[in-house]
Order: sequence, then structure tokens, then C-alpha cells
Amino acid sequence: MPACESGEGGWEGVFRGEGRLAMMITMTEPSNSINISAPGKIILFGEHAVIYGRTAVAGCIDLRTYVNLFTSADGRIYLSLPDLGVERTWLMKDVRKAVDKLYEGKSDDNAPPCLELVVPIARQICGTSEDQCGVQQLASLAFLYLLIGVARKRKDLLAVKVTVRFNLPSCVGLGSSGAYCVCIAAALLQVAEIIPSPTVTAANNASTWSPQHLETIRLWASAAESLIHGRASGLDATICTYGGVASYRHGCKIEQLENLPDLKVLLVNSKVERNTSRMVTLVKDRLKKANFVVFPEVIDGIFNAIDAISRDAIKILGQPQHSKNRKTCSEDEHYSLQEWSMELYSDVNELCRINNQLLIALGVGHPKIDQICTTLARYGIHPKMTGAGGGGSLFAFLKPS
Repeated sequence: MPACESGEGGWEGVFRGEGRLAMMITMTEPSNSINISAPGKIILFGEHAVIYGRTAVAGCIDLRTYVNLFTSADGRIYLSLPDLGVERTWLMKDVRKAVDKLYEGKSDDNAPPCLELVVPIARQICGTSEDQCGVQQLASLAFLYLLIGVARKRKDLLAVKVTVRFNLPSCVGLGSSGAYCVCIAAALLQVAEIIPSPTVTAANNASTWSPQHLETIRLWASAAESLIHGRASGLDATICTYGGVASYRHGCKIEQLENLPDLKVLLVNSKVERNTSRMVTLVKDRLKKANFVVFPEVIDGIFNAIDAISRDAIKILGQPQHSKNRKTCSEDEHYSLQEWSMELYSDVNELCRINNQLLIALGVGHPKIDQICTTLARYGIHPKMTGAGGGGSLFAFLKPS
């Protein structure tokens, strides 16, 4: 594909039914070792609009984040993220002191801690100020937020050593922060026995949790991700936890799309780093200006149009195929009940084109994104930015082979 050869950085991806949070537990001496992985994601349709109550559609991709955790009695907490250049050490006694400062009122055992209450304490331990918002600082802060949260529930929690590796790049809209928060949340909730050991068989001899405990993981991960991205919709944490392809609307039940064609996509890295929180704030400011200054219905109309695109995409991708060859598959099998036809491709390809233009109208485009779109359009392919925009990644559906 010419877009890949031009040095943009491209991958072919596929949505997989088994692409959910997975865990493998191995016993080592003298402590337990927990290995957890979660998939990345791409937002197919609905980014930004989903923050304001509209529908979004997203799917996991076969690029994952991996976390290894084991407990230690040496009283030191280790966090290693070699791909981000992060090597941090803290004393467990400092975490326990922080926990003692927290208000000991009644709380839901499964609820994540209050961000406003815990984050200032986590910043103090981490040694970061509010104006330090680099990837390394935010990753450390999210980890400490989750650690303080579980330590509050489990006062005798041992120190932990955590190593994180990424198979997907950061800051390009592929859900690296969501997968990171999901893996860390799952590992810490597991070691603190807030959730039980996983009992549901997943792919590749791994295990995962019941829907009830996956929801607990999602809630904690979503709270931690809000710390990283500001006003997060929760979509990334949802997809990285549950996998598959799903529609999401704030306050509504997650709807998995189970009748998908065998979707394949091309991912293109624009090589332009962007800050999700900054892009979200940009759109928020534009909406605020529209509501109170000049054109109150315009931005809202863009959100409504994006919502309509998401809902049309759900109808197109999830429509049943009446076929004698239809079969029943287990939850973890990769399967397709629709043929990926040129008709389906043409429909979603056009939806991508329109949705991308609407995102540009919101002000989250970039000249490099325009260049990539122009290049692929020569071949009848209409890519769309995925995630916050302002750079990052684009995706395009590939034509049926």
C-alpha cells in the first residue's frame, strides 16, 4: 500500500473476538507472579461526540499491552516502563501513610477511590506538580492512584514490582493509556483480592474474569484514565477490558456487535504526537464559544451528525446475514457471520470520509492527516483519524480481497 511505503508507518490490523483482557498466573518463589495483557483499540466512529452523550463505535486491535506484577516483602514499590523510559521506586510505608490520611467513611468495596481525594496525595508521593503532564509523569501518577486505592481496601498489601511493555505506540490514538490502566487495575485488584482469580477460559490458554468482575476492572481503569486524559468518555477502558467491537453511549449499557464481517483495517501512524487532553479541551472551548457567543446550534449539529454516522455504522456492520452456512461459535472464537462485500465496504468507507470531515470541522485535524487522506483517496480509500485527532493515527477499511 503506497501510504505505508511513504514512511508514514502502517500496519494491517484485524478485529478479533478473543481480543479481550486476558490473564495468566504463574507461581514463582517466593511470591506470586501475575501476567496480564489487554488489547489496544481504535475508535471507528464517534470520537469527541461520545463525550457529549452521543454514540461511538470502537473495536480492539491485535496490538497489546503487557503487565507483569509480583509481590515483594522488601517494602519497596517498583514501576518499570522501559518503552517510555520510566524507572520509579517508592517506599510502601509512604503509601500506607497516604492511605491513613484518607477519610475512612463508608464506601462501596468495588468502587474506585475519589480522584479529587487521592490524586493530590499521589502527586505528593510521585513528586510531580499539576503542570507536569508528560506521558511519564501521568503513567506514574495513574499507577499510584490505583495502588493507593487498593491499599485503602487491603491494609496489609505487600509491596509490588510492576513491569509494563507495549506492543503499540503511545500518543497516537490506539488506546495505549486505556490498555495500560486496564492492565494495572486488573493486576492490583487481583493481588489485593478485591476481585477473585479469573475463572473464564480465554484464548491461548489464558483466563479472564466474569462480566461482573470485568466491570469492576473497567470502572477503576476508567477513573485512572480520566486522570491521564482529563474528561475521558470511558470508551477506551471499555474496549480494552471487554474486547471485540462495541457501541457505547455514556450512561447506557455497552452493546457488543456480534454479527460482524471479517473486518480488516489499515492503520497509519501520522508520526505527529498529540495530547488527548488538549484536543478534548479544544473541542470543549469551541462548544462553549458556540453556545454563548455566536452559533449555538452548529457544534451541536456536528455532534448529532456524528451520532447518526455511528448509528448507521451499527446497522450496516451488525445486520444479520441469512445464510445456510451460518454457525454457532463459542465466545472466544474469531468468527464472521457476514461476508465482507464491496457493498458493505463502500458504505462504511463513505461514512469514514464524512466522519473525518466533521472532525476537521471541530478543529482537530492536522496538515499531515490531510496529506495521508489525499494520498489514499487516489485509490478509492477514505481513511479517518481515530482518537482525539490533532495527529496520531488514522485507519481505513481494506477492500474485500
